[in-house]
Amino acid sequence: MHEHKRFDDEAATWDDAPGHEERQVAVAQAIAHAISLNPEMRALDVGGGTGRLSILLSDRVGSVVVTDPSAGMVQVAQERIEAAGLGDRLRAVRADLTTDALDGTFDVAWSSMALHHVQDLDALLRSLADLLVTGGHLAIADLDEDPEGAFHAEKVDFDGHHGFDRHRLAEQLALAGFADVAFVDATTILKGEREFGVFLCTATKGA
Repeated sequence: MHEHKRFDDEAATWDDAPGHEERQVAVAQAIAHAISLNPEMRALDVGGGTGRLSILLSDRVGSVVVTDPSAGMVQVAQERIEAAGLGDRLRAVRADLTTDALDGTFDVAWSSMALHHVQDLDALLRSLADLLVTGGHLAIADLDEDPEGAFHAEKVDFDGHHGFDRHRLAEQLALAGFADVAFVDATTILKGEREFGVFLCTATKGA
């Protein structure tokens, strides 16, 4: 997968990108505002990259498993987790949740800017429904629909989604077994002369 190779190569400097830290902080704040997190919760980070979002939210939950398909990202995430002194509660695992099985169940799953890289979105959402306990929470931050593909225009081999239509995503979540789907504006990303909206979508695993 060329996408995985690119992420492997860029993992070490990923968080140095302009605005990256501000975005993760904004997403973490939006998640903490939208969901009542507590120290009993087991959390799952989907496409967690360097683990930055989970490190920011780590004091609000009991444990986090950070997953990413990229070995390079997982290595950096584990290093950052250890450096933050969180190795007893957080761990990074190489996994593509559209195809890879993961042990255990979780009370909350979150994701930041990962979904648009997932080709089989329905498979991922079904997998997350299986991994969450009944009543468990899902929190997804990603790009609003970008029909011209302007956000990824410079990546000639990009084969993911050009953002998401909120209504369509809500329908996909409902089909996967989620209820109480809601959207808020989380932050924006400035790229070139354009500002791209980032939403936070929350949903609850149905009975």
